[in-house]
Amino acid sequence: MRRRQFLKEFLGGLGAKEILWKGESETSVSGTVVYDIDDPEEVQGFIWHKKEAEVPPQEVMELAELLNEKNLLSIDKITVSRHELRKLLSDKLGRVIPEPEFLTTLKALESIEVPMVDEGEETDYYFIHE
Repeated sequence: MRRRQFLKEFLGGLGAKEILWKGESETSVSGTVVYDIDDPEEVQGFIWHKKEAEVPPQEVMELAELLNEKNLLSIDKITVSRHELRKLLSDKLGRVIPEPEFLTTLKALESIEVPMVDEGEETDYYFIHE
């Protein structure tokens, strides 16, 4: 369940209006990102090769959720400074996040790649960067 929740926030920040879940195994979860509910052509398949136990820590989930909730991405690029993002995350979590902890969380989020699937082939990746 944590894989789906993480992907909902991660892909939501990248423009997903809805996710149609297709498959789930011990080692992966797959589906289709819907960008425009009214346009059946605005979709993209994906598969994430992660076990449930490999889902990023809660802090990374919270950061992905923040980017989604506050619409802080332009395509896949974070639109605020590190300083502002750390402040927003601190506010969200109700505590001051030390710089080293924030950087670890940010780098963990930026290291995530979710393969896109076209006609059964992995063709590109969803990712987030500064």
